[in-house]
Amino acid sequence: MLLGSVEASVFVPYFRRLVIRELRGLKVSQVEIARALGITQAAVSKVLKQSKRFNGPLPPPEGLEVPLRELELVAKKVAQLIYKGELNEAGILANRYWLLIAASGDACRAHEKLGWRRSECYICTKMVFPELDVGRGLVMADIERALLVLSSSEHFPSLIPQVLTNIAVAIPGAKTLYDVAAVPGRISRSQSGELLYRRPEFGASRHLGGILLSINGKYRAVMNIKYDRAVREAMLALGIVFREFSSLEYPSANPAALAARQLLDECPACNALVDVGGEHVEPVVYLFGNRAVEVADTAVSLAEVYYAVSKKLAVREVDAR
Repeated sequence: MLLGSVEASVFVPYFRRLVIRELRGLKVSQVEIARALGITQAAVSKVLKQSKRFNGPLPPPEGLEVPLRELELVAKKVAQLIYKGELNEAGILANRYWLLIAASGDACRAHEKLGWRRSECYICTKMVFPELDVGRGLVMADIERALLVLSSSEHFPSLIPQVLTNIAVAIPGAKTLYDVAAVPGRISRSQSGELLYRRPEFGASRHLGGILLSINGKYRAVMNIKYDRAVREAMLALGIVFREFSSLEYPSANPAALAARQLLDECPACNALVDVGGEHVEPVVYLFGNRAVEVADTAVSLAEVYYAVSKKLAVREVDAR
């Protein structure tokens, strides 16, 4: 099977429509959009007319198991790069995004519709990560895609704590730290707000890897972000179920791992834990999920609500003075 047929018939037409809408929102002319995307002005005009008639978000194409907000987020980033004249960077981002969608298994239904049996197919994953076995390749695609999503978020960098952030995901049945992929040296941000990180590796995070190993597969992905009053309000607004603890109450080499083992058993519905910190310990939130992209989506949603809540709290403080 030639996998390019799925990209050409399923992903490209849809993603291109999203990018066109974003560029038009940036007041880019139809002629300039057409030139940047390598299509005709008539094709751009047709997409914009269809968008006006549809009057709402475009549902993802059948067979592509990717959340709409994720697709829109990355399309917006691609459009911004095009708007700034960084066409090569935009092309690299868009093409890498598609490869990671395919390699992480979220285009399998589209492949099946073309007659390829999912149980026998590992082409996409091995094509992108030929040096890894399929299970580890799926994990690596998942975490790289999550990082790309986080990098596409305007507000996520505001959730990075002073100790920096990281995201980790384990293979099914993980037994050691080398069964858990994470970012070496953690994730930081530049002075301009861009995310800075190295390519994920297995065994790169003793801290988050230890947390995942401690909970015996209840969740396979975890991420840490900062915690303050605005983050707490954002978590409550989004309905995130969490428990609080202090790492000072769990003396060990990895207090969060010890706390996670106990608290997630006591609170099966929890998908987050909050270390409220203490002397020389910064408060942080641990977000849990079954995939890195799931955790990244939660973090992006939190960042957007956090931005709005922070503005409201700032106004209240000014009024109180």
